[in-house]
Amino acid sequence: MRFFRGINRLQTSSLFPYIFGSAFLVIAEALLLIGDNISSENEMIFYNFSELFYRLLGYVFCYFITIELTHKRHTFTAFWSVLCLAVINTAVSSFYDETTPYFIGIIVAVFCAYCFNRLDRILSLSLTMISAILFGVLIGFLIDYRDNFIMSLSQLISGKGFFSPVLFSVSDNILSLLGIDTLKDMIFYKSYGGSLIYGEEIVTGVKDLFSAGYNGELVSAYLSGHYFLLFALAGMAISLFSTLKGTQRYILLVVTACAVFSGNINILLLFFILESPFLFFSILLIGALAYLSAYILELSVGYIFNGGIVEMIMYIDKGVYLLAGGIVFIAIGYFVFKFSFEKYGISDTLNCYIPTRLSSFVKALGGINNIIRYKDNALEVRNPKLIDTVSIECEISENIVTSKDKRLIELKEYL
Repeated sequence: MRFFRGINRLQTSSLFPYIFGSAFLVIAEALLLIGDNISSENEMIFYNFSELFYRLLGYVFCYFITIELTHKRHTFTAFWSVLCLAVINTAVSSFYDETTPYFIGIIVAVFCAYCFNRLDRILSLSLTMISAILFGVLIGFLIDYRDNFIMSLSQLISGKGFFSPVLFSVSDNILSLLGIDTLKDMIFYKSYGGSLIYGEEIVTGVKDLFSAGYNGELVSAYLSGHYFLLFALAGMAISLFSTLKGTQRYILLVVTACAVFSGNINILLLFFILESPFLFFSILLIGALAYLSAYILELSVGYIFNGGIVEMIMYIDKGVYLLAGGIVFIAIGYFVFKFSFEKYGISDTLNCYIPTRLSSFVKALGGINNIIRYKDNALEVRNPKLIDTVSIECEISENIVTSKDKRLIELKEYL
């Protein structure tokens, strides 16, 4: 329960970043698509602006999460956390020409909020800035080790037949949650994703091969499964939408729509894991199934940028298989979420308002996270063993709880 409270607090603190971050991803994808269809002279302008929006993601999360976790009292604290993130990025760029993934912005926000909520201002300013410098230098030193690990992982994935799409999907989804695209770059643009003599030239990387006109096995293994995964995530979102309440529902709608359009699922994965880590583990399994299915069906629906709905339409192949499989994966995503919710719950259940007079009653029922729903004048619970039968006079049949206690009827209004 304490763990769910922690991730729920981070989830509710991330509502504004979800909106702005998702919008940035859509804008970045649109700029890439526009740049790809205009003269080569102006293409780099659109590409650079697209990169700018990707790099702003960490700062957006850092600023708004700090604001929320410090109870909106200190705008200065939020700006200071952004400055700390800028220092980290500057330190990292002195070692290697790249910025940190957006997830580092979340870590900085949580750390700064923790310091400013518990320490005096001067000590907090000093501690956070010194930590930012040291953390940036540490990341800079670790980049080579990260790249070596990713190269080893890429070598493990490459050329393993049916296992290649499965290993790639699981590894990439874990790294995508953290905003790390290094594995993608290895497979998409290096020889780990294939190397063929195509058009009298040696072309390496599955994306470069696809761009050159190749539609073979490598595209089925590393690109096409992405679309089945998008369908599955949409199914999960549909199921989750009916469970969430208030603002959270519309945030989910925006995040999902932007993920489908842009093809970048990083923020949507973050949304899901902060609702339930068990849901993310389900996504890893479904993603593996999605990529394996595309490989078996020999789909050749690739993408040049992030694989949004626009690119799916542009490069559609075996449309009947793609759409039929998409419907199946929507259903899989929908029912997998239902199973996960009923067995483990989601962090959003902690946002239910329970009046003080009913708090002891809910605690005796095993806590709000143990309650699934109110159904036919009874409560459906996840674990009946958590119910305190000494405090509540009730009857338990499997996971259905009935009672003549008036508080049970009162509780219905708040679930």
